[in-house]
Amino acid sequence: MRPVNEIIIHCTATRPGWWKDKSAAEKTAELRRWHVEDRNWSDIGYHYTIDRDGTITKGRSMERNGAHTKGRNKNTCGIALFGGFGSTSNDRFSENFTPEQMASLQQLVADLTNTYPINKVSGHNQYAPKACPGFNVSNYFK
Repeated sequence: MRPVNEIIIHCTATRPGWWKDKSAAEKTAELRRWHVEDRNWSDIGYHYTIDRDGTITKGRSMERNGAHTKGRNKNTCGIALFGGFGSTSNDRFSENFTPEQMASLQQLVADLTNTYPINKVSGHNQYAPKACPGFNVSNYFK
């Protein structure tokens, strides 16, 4: 098992209604296509995605380093929330995401913490000058 001690949360920077008639699996497949075809990566950069209805979809295998935060991929798990278009780094979670996404994110973080020695939950904006994930993670996860 790959050592993982940190979770880094991201957003897809998509509008709330983006592909609203598509399944979470179809949306994740589209992200994978963007990463593989448009960026020439070997796979989707995130390990998990969380759709607007709270559906969690697996992305890149947890056995592989992610491709989600420059210089921070080795011992981390990347989780991307669908949404966040036009967000700022200090928005409230509820301004860009749904209650279902928060419930799923909290459960996924708890599950990962039970599996791996997670000692930190961060936002992408803590490592790069970006708004992503569209809220201040430290206000929600310690």
